[in-house]
Amino acid sequence: YWKILPEYQPSISDPETDLDVHRVLFAYFPTYKDSPLKPQWSRVLGVGDASGIQSPLSFGGFGALTRHLDRITGAVSDALENSLLHKDDLAEINAYTPNLSATWMFQKAMSVGIGQSVDSKFINRLLANNFDIMDNMGPRTIKPFLQDVVRVDGLLGSLSRSFISDPTFTPSIIAHVGIPRLVEWIGHVSMMILYTVLHAAVSPVLETVVETVLDEDPRAQFQWKRRMEAWKFGSGSDYLLPAVEPAVDNDGKES
Repeated sequence: YWKILPEYQPSISDPETDLDVHRVLFAYFPTYKDSPLKPQWSRVLGVGDASGIQSPLSFGGFGALTRHLDRITGAVSDALENSLLHKDDLAEINAYTPNLSATWMFQKAMSVGIGQSVDSKFINRLLANNFDIMDNMGPRTIKPFLQDVVRVDGLLGSLSRSFISDPTFTPSIIAHVGIPRLVEWIGHVSMMILYTVLHAAVSPVLETVVETVLDEDPRAQFQWKRRMEAWKFGSGSDYLLPAVEPAVDNDGKES
């Protein structure tokens, strides 16, 4: 950020000489590990930060709210039209999303606990290595991650390349996050893979069934719609990947 600050603030050409730094300000952003948060009362639904749908990496829920806005408004409309306002029904709106839960290991890897001794270069090495790999993999990998969407293809691709590029660093990461957290994370990644398959293979068939066969059962129809949305958003399949630009050779011809 310091290096490319002039791109954000054109009035600054060189941060080292143009800025007179007096203090560094830190902020505290609450996030919830057991998220999204389930409604505690009927007829009351948390949205944005209040629902816990924001990633612990994103420092706020506005982006998460806009990403989920269409889904949430449709679900709230269904709930109101069918009087499905009990807290158990509303809990279906912000259901478990494994890609959100998987980000907690990234947060753990970049955190230092009280009394924990960590190499001063550990976090910078971790970030530099991973972002360099994602950048080299192209916008279809790094753009979803920067926009708070974790997908199986980008996640597994970047992690495998990270291990290959710096294999001696992997034991340090495992020691830092701990075996229990790693096992938990593997479980969430496994669910991401399952949600990706369910969205791609099951949802297209199930959508027709839900709209026709369950038309006389509003609660069951509501629940299955929310489950299909959870598969879609929980696998990051809601993200529209940027188009792959064709390669151009020295003669200006596309290949």
